[in-house]
Formats: sequence, C-alpha cells, structure tokens
Amino acid sequence: MKTIHFGILGPGKIANRFASSFEHARGGKVYAVASRDEEKAKAFAATYNIDHVYTSYEDLINDPKVDVIYIATPHPFHYKQTLLCLRSGKAVICEKPLALNYRQVNEMIQAARTENVFLMEAMWSRFFPATKKVLELVQSGSIGDIKYLQADFGFAAPLNLESRVYNMDLGGGAQLDVGIYPLFLALLLLGKPDEVKSFSQLASTGADEVTSALLSYRNGSIAHVLSSIVTDSPKQADIMGTLGRITMHTPWHKSQLITVRLNSGEVTEYPFPYPGNGFQYQVEEVIHCLRADKKESDLMPHSLSLLMAQVSDEIRKQGGVVYDAD
Repeated sequence: MKTIHFGILGPGKIANRFASSFEHARGGKVYAVASRDEEKAKAFAATYNIDHVYTSYEDLINDPKVDVIYIATPHPFHYKQTLLCLRSGKAVICEKPLALNYRQVNEMIQAARTENVFLMEAMWSRFFPATKKVLELVQSGSIGDIKYLQADFGFAAPLNLESRVYNMDLGGGAQLDVGIYPLFLALLLLGKPDEVKSFSQLASTGADEVTSALLSYRNGSIAHVLSSIVTDSPKQADIMGTLGRITMHTPWHKSQLITVRLNSGEVTEYPFPYPGNGFQYQVEEVIHCLRADKKESDLMPHSLSLLMAQVSDEIRKQGGVVYDAD
C-alpha cells in the first residue's frame, strides 16, 4: 500500500508530539515541514528525519507529493490556513479547536465538501482505545441510562499576560485551550444539549482563567465540564448511569485504564497500555481515511466538530469571552 506523506505546517510543541508518534504509526511518514522561521524548520526536520523543508506555507501546500497537511499553528490561524489548503485540493488534519467559532468551522467544512477534500479535526482523545471502549460500554447500556457526567482539564500556567494562553489575539483562554477536551467527551457520549449554563472567571486580558459549564438534556442527563489555566485539576472523567459508573482514570483524555463499577458490586478494569504519546491513533485514522478515499472520519465526523464549536460558542458567550473573529 502507498505510504501516506504528511506535511506539517508550524513546527511548534504540538507538532513535535505529532511527528514523534510516527515511530508507532503504520503506513505514513512526515515528508515535509514548513515554517516562516527557516532555522526552526531545519532543526525540526533534522530531529525527525524529514526530507523537505519549506519557508513558505504555499510551497508546502503546492508540493504534489504531500498527501495531507497537519496544521499545528495556534488556533486563530487554523481558519485561513485550512481554507488555503482545502482550496488547493490538499487534505487537512487540523489541530483542535478547529477554529475560533462556529461560523469559521462551518465555512471550513463547507469548503472541504465543495472541494471534495478530506478534513478532520485533530481531536486525538477520540481515537484512544479507552475512549472507544467507553463509548461502546455506554451504547451497549452496560451502566444503564446516563444521568451525570463530569470531566475536567485544568493546569496552572505561569502568569504571563502576553503568553498564548492569556493573549486574546492568539485565542487565549481555558475553554478553547483545554475546555475542548471535557466538552468533547460530553458531546460524544450525550449529544447536543437542550440547555447550557456557563460561568467564567476572566483575566484582565479578557481570557477565561476558569470556565465551568453545565449541559442539560431533556432525557434527564446532566454533564458538568470544567477547564482552567490557573489550577491543576484531577483530569478524571466519571460517567454515572442507573446501573453503575465508568471512571476514565487520570489523565482521562489519554487514559490507559478505565474502571466499571456496577451497582451490584461487580468491578471490572480495562487496561489500555500504549507506546509513545498516543498521537499515533489519530495518525492511523487519517491514513485509513485517505486510503479509503473518505472525505471525513467516521469517528470524528464534521457533525461533531460543528456541534463542539456551536456549544463552545454558547459557553464563551455566557462567560463573556469574546474574540475579534466573533
């Protein structure tokens, strides 16, 4: 089978994790990298044995041997860069969040459909074996009807108001940076909420330092999702049903262990050890989709990205978090 050639746009921290995962991914290789900073691109290429270095994003996009482009820049740049790739006929895997708001995400997806090109949000947690097992258990009714879900993701960032997590021009704030994780899990398992209640604590820059949201459903389910850039949270997820509960052990977004505790007293553990950092699972999903000539992933479809953006917009609106792009 043909080796899928990946190009990386923006060799930053997340791109390093992505590139290093190819040691454990089958069927693909990082073929090229592009950065406005030539020395940074060359150093990145040397680290991961990448053959081609570009100082122009357009040159990477126009390389006919690049099958798919991984966009690893800060999220305010995802919208224009993804559109540039798609309108040039290049498949895209774009880091989460896919864009700053629903309007941008919708336009990106419409462009992918118009150009008949693959597009997937790089929500890497979706592809872990533990996440797949949790979804399977919930859908099979093993813990009954879901009544409550709680998930969190918080870390204590250094207080630097000019850093990425505080700078609104760079998409600063907890909700878009790490709140996307617990929100993703709630929407994956419960779907679109009927009501959202959100509260945020804002820094002087306008970025949300802490955001807490409740998602309510007419069927009786409630989800509580929490994100923070000023406190280190447990990073555990619990899904509670009428017959028992599932725990995704910390850090839940890349968990290697889940536990099912039934009301009967039965306890079952499901270990899911994996090599490396786990990014290889989303890489292999992209490879699978491209080989099958799919234009979107069945596991991380456009509809889920649209829902995440829609609910995230409402959470930010209620919390008072506003970007220029809004």
